[in-house]
Amino acid sequence: MNSKVVSCNNKLTLLDIGARDGVEWPWDSVSRDELNIILVEPDPDEVKRLEGLEQGLVLPYALWNEETELILNINNSPATSSIFEANIPFLKQFEDVQRFKVKKKIAINTKTIDGLSKIGEIDSVDFVKLDVQGGELAILQGGENFLKKEIIGLEVETEFAPIYKDQPLFNDVDSFVRERLGMELFDIRKVYWKYKQKKYRPPLKGRLIFADSLYLRPIPTLDEWLSKMDKEMALKKLHALIGVSIAYGFLDYTFAILEASFSKKYLTKEERKVLTRRVNNIPKGFYPFKNGNKILYRIFGVLTHIFKSTYKGWGTGDPHLGSRKRSFFWY
Repeated sequence: MNSKVVSCNNKLTLLDIGARDGVEWPWDSVSRDELNIILVEPDPDEVKRLEGLEQGLVLPYALWNEETELILNINNSPATSSIFEANIPFLKQFEDVQRFKVKKKIAINTKTIDGLSKIGEIDSVDFVKLDVQGGELAILQGGENFLKKEIIGLEVETEFAPIYKDQPLFNDVDSFVRERLGMELFDIRKVYWKYKQKKYRPPLKGRLIFADSLYLRPIPTLDEWLSKMDKEMALKKLHALIGVSIAYGFLDYTFAILEASFSKKYLTKEERKVLTRRVNNIPKGFYPFKNGNKILYRIFGVLTHIFKSTYKGWGTGDPHLGSRKRSFFWY
Protein backbone atom coordinates (compact mmCIF):
# COMPACT_ATOMS: atom_id res chain seq x y z
CA MET A 1 0.00 0.00 0.00
CA ASN A 2 1.25 3.49 -0.82
CA SER A 3 2.52 4.93 2.46
CA LYS A 4 1.93 8.48 1.21
CA VAL A 5 -1.79 8.17 1.91
CA VAL A 6 -1.19 7.25 5.54
CA SER A 7 -0.58 10.81 6.73
CA CYS A 8 -2.73 13.20 4.75
CA ASN A 9 -2.12 16.43 6.64
CA ASN A 10 1.03 17.21 8.63
CA LYS A 11 2.78 14.33 10.38
CA LEU A 12 0.96 11.58 12.19
CA THR A 13 2.45 10.89 15.64
CA LEU A 14 2.75 7.28 16.83
CA LEU A 15 3.39 6.48 20.50
CA ASP A 16 4.79 2.94 20.68
CA ILE A 17 4.81 1.73 24.31
CA GLY A 18 6.71 -1.49 24.91
CA ALA A 19 8.75 -0.85 21.79
CA ARG A 20 11.02 -3.92 21.92
CA ASP A 21 12.27 -4.85 18.42
CA GLY A 22 11.24 -1.49 16.99
CA VAL A 23 8.42 -0.31 14.77
CA GLU A 24 6.23 -2.98 13.16
CA TRP A 25 3.57 -3.14 10.41
CA PRO A 26 1.91 -1.00 9.22
CA TRP A 27 4.17 1.77 10.51
CA ASP A 28 7.47 0.30 9.33
CA SER A 29 6.53 1.08 5.72
CA VAL A 30 5.50 4.69 6.31
CA SER A 31 7.87 7.44 5.22
CA ARG A 32 9.53 9.26 8.13
CA ASP A 33 8.58 12.48 6.36
CA GLU A 34 4.99 11.66 7.26
CA LEU A 35 5.37 10.02 10.66
CA ASN A 36 6.69 11.07 14.08
CA ILE A 37 7.60 8.11 16.30
CA ILE A 38 7.98 8.05 20.08
CA LEU A 39 9.28 4.74 21.43
CA VAL A 40 8.86 3.93 25.14
CA GLU A 41 10.85 1.02 26.58
CA PRO A 42 11.96 0.31 30.18
CA ASP A 43 14.62 -2.38 29.53
CA PRO A 44 18.01 -0.54 29.52
CA ASP A 45 19.62 -3.02 27.13
CA GLU A 46 16.77 -2.74 24.64
CA VAL A 47 16.81 1.05 24.93
CA LYS A 48 20.41 1.10 23.66
CA ARG A 49 19.49 -1.13 20.73
CA LEU A 50 16.47 1.01 19.83
CA GLU A 51 18.56 4.17 19.91
CA GLY A 52 20.91 2.53 17.43
CA LEU A 53 18.01 1.86 15.04
CA GLU A 54 17.27 5.61 14.90
CA GLN A 55 13.56 5.08 14.24
CA GLY A 56 12.45 7.93 16.47
CA LEU A 57 12.65 9.47 19.92
CA VAL A 58 13.32 6.81 22.58
CA LEU A 59 12.02 7.39 26.12
CA PRO A 60 13.68 4.97 28.60
CA TYR A 61 10.67 4.81 30.90
CA ALA A 62 8.34 2.34 32.53
CA LEU A 63 4.79 3.67 32.36
CA TRP A 64 2.09 2.84 34.91
CA ASN A 65 -1.03 4.31 36.54
CA GLU A 66 1.02 6.14 39.18
CA GLU A 67 4.56 7.26 39.88
CA THR A 68 6.08 4.57 42.06
CA GLU A 69 8.86 1.97 42.16
CA LEU A 70 8.20 -1.46 40.68
CA ILE A 71 10.20 -4.55 39.77
CA LEU A 72 10.61 -5.44 36.10
CA ASN A 73 11.08 -9.18 35.56
CA ILE A 74 13.51 -9.73 32.67
CA ASN A 75 12.79 -13.26 31.45
CA ASN A 76 14.76 -15.79 29.41
CA SER A 77 12.75 -14.67 26.41
CA PRO A 78 12.94 -10.86 26.67
CA ALA A 79 9.63 -10.48 24.85
CA THR A 80 7.86 -12.10 27.84
CA SER A 81 9.38 -9.69 30.39
CA SER A 82 6.79 -7.99 32.57
CA ILE A 83 6.00 -6.09 35.73
CA PHE A 84 3.80 -9.07 36.56
CA GLU A 85 5.19 -12.45 37.60
CA ALA A 86 4.55 -15.28 35.17
CA ASN A 87 1.69 -17.64 36.05
CA ILE A 88 3.80 -20.78 35.94
CA PRO A 89 1.08 -23.31 36.94
CA PHE A 90 -0.98 -22.14 33.95
CA LEU A 91 1.98 -21.94 31.57
CA LYS A 92 3.16 -25.46 32.42
CA GLN A 93 0.17 -26.77 30.49
CA PHE A 94 1.90 -25.56 27.32
CA GLU A 95 5.34 -25.88 25.77
CA ASP A 96 8.41 -23.75 26.33
CA VAL A 97 7.56 -22.52 29.82
CA GLN A 98 11.27 -21.71 30.28
CA ARG A 99 10.68 -18.62 28.18
CA PHE A 100 9.01 -17.08 31.22
CA LYS A 101 11.70 -17.96 33.75
CA VAL A 102 13.10 -14.82 35.37
CA LYS A 103 16.71 -14.12 34.40
CA LYS A 104 17.09 -10.94 36.44
CA LYS A 105 14.99 -8.35 38.23
CA ILE A 106 15.35 -4.59 37.77
CA ALA A 107 13.95 -1.93 40.09
CA ILE A 108 12.36 0.81 38.01
CA ASN A 109 10.69 4.13 38.74
CA THR A 110 7.45 4.47 36.85
CA LYS A 111 5.88 7.48 35.16
CA THR A 112 2.43 8.14 33.77
CA ILE A 113 1.36 9.38 30.36
CA ASP A 114 -0.64 12.17 32.00
CA GLY A 115 2.44 13.14 34.02
CA LEU A 116 4.67 13.23 30.94
CA SER A 117 2.07 15.34 29.19
CA LYS A 118 1.97 17.89 32.02
CA ILE A 119 5.73 18.48 31.82
CA GLY A 120 5.67 18.62 28.00
CA GLU A 121 7.70 15.47 27.37
CA ILE A 122 4.79 14.04 25.42
CA ASP A 123 2.87 16.67 23.48
CA SER A 124 0.43 15.68 20.74
CA VAL A 125 -0.13 11.98 19.93
CA ASP A 126 -2.50 10.55 17.32
CA PHE A 127 -2.19 6.77 17.66
CA VAL A 128 -0.91 4.45 20.40
CA LYS A 129 0.53 0.96 20.06
CA LEU A 130 0.72 -0.77 23.43
CA ASP A 131 2.32 -4.15 24.24
CA VAL A 132 3.72 -4.54 27.77
CA GLN A 133 2.79 -8.07 28.80
CA GLY A 134 -0.09 -7.49 31.17
CA GLY A 135 0.45 -3.86 32.16
CA GLU A 136 -1.65 -2.34 29.40
CA LEU A 137 -4.64 -1.39 31.54
CA ALA A 138 -2.51 0.34 34.19
CA ILE A 139 -0.77 2.41 31.51
CA LEU A 140 -4.07 3.42 29.92
CA GLN A 141 -5.42 4.41 33.34
CA GLY A 142 -2.33 6.57 33.91
CA GLY A 143 -2.99 8.39 30.64
CA GLU A 144 -6.77 8.63 30.64
CA ASN A 145 -6.98 12.43 30.58
CA PHE A 146 -4.42 12.78 27.79
CA LEU A 147 -5.53 9.83 25.68
CA LYS A 148 -9.25 10.56 25.58
CA LYS A 149 -8.46 14.07 24.28
CA GLU A 150 -5.66 13.16 21.89
CA ILE A 151 -5.77 9.74 20.25
CA ILE A 152 -7.88 8.61 17.33
CA GLY A 153 -6.92 4.94 17.66
CA LEU A 154 -5.19 2.29 19.71
CA GLU A 155 -3.57 -1.09 19.03
CA VAL A 156 -3.21 -2.96 22.31
CA GLU A 157 -2.23 -6.50 23.28
CA THR A 158 -4.98 -8.12 25.33
CA GLU A 159 -4.90 -11.50 27.08
CA PHE A 160 -7.78 -13.96 27.25
CA ALA A 161 -5.90 -16.31 29.58
CA PRO A 162 -3.90 -15.50 32.76
CA ILE A 163 -0.33 -15.68 31.44
CA TYR A 164 0.77 -13.51 34.37
CA LYS A 165 -0.43 -13.51 37.97
CA ASP A 166 -3.23 -11.06 38.74
CA GLN A 167 -3.06 -9.43 35.32
CA PRO A 168 -6.10 -7.73 33.76
CA LEU A 169 -7.68 -9.65 30.88
CA PHE A 170 -9.38 -8.64 27.64
CA ASN A 171 -12.72 -7.71 29.20
CA ASP A 172 -11.00 -5.32 31.65
CA VAL A 173 -9.07 -3.51 28.92
CA ASP A 174 -11.98 -3.53 26.47
CA SER A 175 -14.37 -2.01 29.01
CA PHE A 176 -11.91 0.77 29.87
CA VAL A 177 -11.18 1.67 26.25
CA ARG A 178 -14.87 1.78 25.34
CA GLU A 179 -16.20 3.52 28.44
CA ARG A 180 -13.34 5.84 29.41
CA LEU A 181 -11.57 6.57 26.11
CA GLY A 182 -14.62 6.49 23.83
CA MET A 183 -13.36 4.08 21.18
CA GLU A 184 -14.81 0.89 19.73
CA LEU A 185 -13.30 -2.44 18.75
CA PHE A 186 -12.51 -2.81 15.05
CA ASP A 187 -10.45 -5.97 14.80
CA ILE A 188 -8.63 -8.70 16.72
CA ARG A 189 -5.51 -10.61 15.67
CA LYS A 190 -5.82 -13.82 17.68
CA VAL A 191 -3.06 -16.16 18.89
CA TYR A 192 -3.69 -19.77 19.93
CA TRP A 193 -1.63 -22.29 21.93
CA LYS A 194 -2.12 -26.06 21.96
CA TYR A 195 -1.94 -27.98 25.21
CA LYS A 196 1.26 -29.96 25.73
CA GLN A 197 1.36 -33.29 23.87
CA LYS A 198 3.96 -35.91 23.07
CA LYS A 199 3.29 -35.40 19.39
CA TYR A 200 1.36 -32.50 17.88
CA ARG A 201 -1.17 -33.35 15.22
CA PRO A 202 -3.94 -31.57 13.30
CA PRO A 203 -6.14 -29.65 13.69
CA LEU A 204 -3.83 -26.70 14.21
CA LYS A 205 -5.95 -24.41 16.35
CA GLY A 206 -5.49 -24.55 20.12
CA ARG A 207 -6.77 -22.40 22.96
CA LEU A 208 -7.20 -18.66 22.46
CA ILE A 209 -4.50 -17.06 24.64
CA PHE A 210 -4.02 -13.43 23.60
CA ALA A 211 -4.65 -11.01 20.78
CA ASP A 212 -3.72 -7.65 19.35
CA SER A 213 -6.89 -5.55 19.49
CA LEU A 214 -7.48 -2.51 17.30
CA TYR A 215 -9.73 0.34 18.45
CA LEU A 216 -10.81 3.41 16.49
CA ARG A 217 -13.18 6.27 17.20
CA PRO A 218 -16.80 5.57 16.23
CA ILE A 219 -18.23 7.83 13.53
CA PRO A 220 -21.40 8.80 15.50
CA THR A 221 -19.27 10.42 18.24
CA LEU A 222 -16.59 11.96 16.03
CA ASP A 223 -18.27 15.33 15.56
CA GLU A 224 -18.73 15.84 19.31
CA TRP A 225 -15.11 14.81 19.98
CA LEU A 226 -13.68 17.08 17.28
CA SER A 227 -15.85 20.03 18.31
CA LYS A 228 -13.92 20.30 21.59
CA MET A 229 -10.77 21.33 19.67
CA ASP A 230 -9.83 24.37 17.65
CA LYS A 231 -10.39 23.90 13.93
CA GLU A 232 -6.71 23.39 13.09
CA MET A 233 -6.30 20.58 15.63
CA ALA A 234 -9.65 19.02 14.68
CA LEU A 235 -8.55 18.95 11.05
CA LYS A 236 -5.25 17.30 12.00
CA LYS A 237 -7.04 14.60 14.02
CA LEU A 238 -9.52 13.96 11.22
CA HIS A 239 -6.68 13.52 8.74
CA ALA A 240 -4.90 11.25 11.20
CA LEU A 241 -7.99 9.05 11.57
CA ILE A 242 -8.37 8.84 7.81
CA GLY A 243 -4.70 7.93 7.51
CA VAL A 244 -4.86 5.21 10.15
CA SER A 245 -7.99 3.69 8.60
CA ILE A 246 -6.14 3.49 5.28
CA ALA A 247 -3.00 2.04 6.89
CA TYR A 248 -4.99 -0.84 8.38
CA GLY A 249 -7.02 -1.36 5.21
CA PHE A 250 -10.45 -0.25 6.48
CA LEU A 251 -11.30 1.69 3.34
CA ASP A 252 -15.04 1.38 3.93
CA TYR A 253 -14.55 3.29 7.18
CA THR A 254 -12.44 5.88 5.33
CA PHE A 255 -15.23 6.52 2.83
CA ALA A 256 -17.82 6.64 5.63
CA ILE A 257 -15.85 9.42 7.33
CA LEU A 258 -15.50 11.40 4.11
CA GLU A 259 -19.21 11.04 3.34
CA ALA A 260 -20.39 11.93 6.87
CA SER A 261 -22.18 15.27 6.95
CA PHE A 262 -20.04 16.65 9.80
CA SER A 263 -16.83 16.27 7.74
CA LYS A 264 -17.94 19.30 5.70
CA LYS A 265 -17.26 21.43 8.79
CA TYR A 266 -13.56 20.53 8.66
CA LEU A 267 -12.83 19.63 5.03
CA THR A 268 -13.52 21.79 2.01
CA LYS A 269 -15.28 20.28 -0.97
CA GLU A 270 -11.97 20.20 -2.84
CA GLU A 271 -10.15 18.52 0.08
CA ARG A 272 -12.81 15.81 0.23
CA LYS A 273 -12.46 15.26 -3.50
CA VAL A 274 -8.68 14.95 -3.24
CA LEU A 275 -8.88 12.49 -0.34
CA THR A 276 -11.60 10.46 -2.07
CA ARG A 277 -9.46 10.33 -5.21
CA ARG A 278 -6.46 9.15 -3.18
CA VAL A 279 -8.43 6.32 -1.67
CA ASN A 280 -9.97 5.39 -5.03
CA ASN A 281 -6.47 5.24 -6.51
CA ILE A 282 -5.48 2.49 -4.07
CA PRO A 283 -5.56 -0.67 -6.25
CA LYS A 284 -8.71 -2.68 -5.71
CA GLY A 285 -6.89 -6.00 -5.96
CA PHE A 286 -7.89 -9.16 -7.80
CA TYR A 287 -11.50 -10.24 -7.22
CA PRO A 288 -12.78 -12.24 -10.22
CA PHE A 289 -16.23 -12.82 -8.68
CA LYS A 290 -18.46 -9.98 -7.50
CA ASN A 291 -19.82 -11.95 -4.54
CA GLY A 292 -16.97 -14.41 -4.15
CA ASN A 293 -17.23 -18.15 -4.73
CA LYS A 294 -18.05 -20.46 -1.82
CA ILE A 295 -16.70 -23.63 -3.41
CA LEU A 296 -13.34 -22.15 -4.43
CA TYR A 297 -13.07 -20.37 -1.07
CA ARG A 298 -13.48 -23.67 0.78
CA ILE A 299 -10.99 -25.45 -1.45
CA PHE A 300 -8.30 -22.76 -1.19
CA GLY A 301 -9.10 -22.24 2.49
CA VAL A 302 -8.34 -25.90 3.18
CA LEU A 303 -5.14 -25.71 1.14
CA THR A 304 -4.05 -22.53 2.95
CA HIS A 305 -4.68 -24.20 6.32
CA ILE A 306 -2.58 -27.21 5.32
CA PHE A 307 0.44 -24.99 4.73
CA LYS A 308 -0.15 -22.53 7.58
CA SER A 309 2.99 -21.82 9.57
CA THR A 310 3.07 -22.62 13.28
CA TYR A 311 5.41 -22.02 16.19
CA LYS A 312 6.99 -25.46 16.82
CA GLY A 313 3.69 -27.14 16.03
CA TRP A 314 1.75 -25.72 19.00
CA GLY A 315 1.36 -21.99 18.43
CA THR A 316 -0.68 -20.40 15.65
CA GLY A 317 -2.15 -17.00 15.02
CA ASP A 318 -3.79 -14.65 12.57
CA PRO A 319 -1.30 -12.94 10.24
CA HIS A 320 -2.18 -9.30 11.02
CA LEU A 321 -4.85 -6.80 11.93
CA GLY A 322 -7.06 -5.25 9.28
CA SER A 323 -6.43 -5.92 5.59
CA ARG A 324 -3.02 -5.95 3.99
CA LYS A 325 -2.18 -5.68 0.30
CA ARG A 326 0.58 -7.41 -1.60
CA SER A 327 0.87 -7.21 -5.35
CA PHE A 328 -2.65 -7.80 -6.74
CA PHE A 329 -4.09 -9.28 -3.59
CA TRP A 330 -5.70 -8.10 -0.35
CA TYR A 331 -5.62 -10.58 2.50
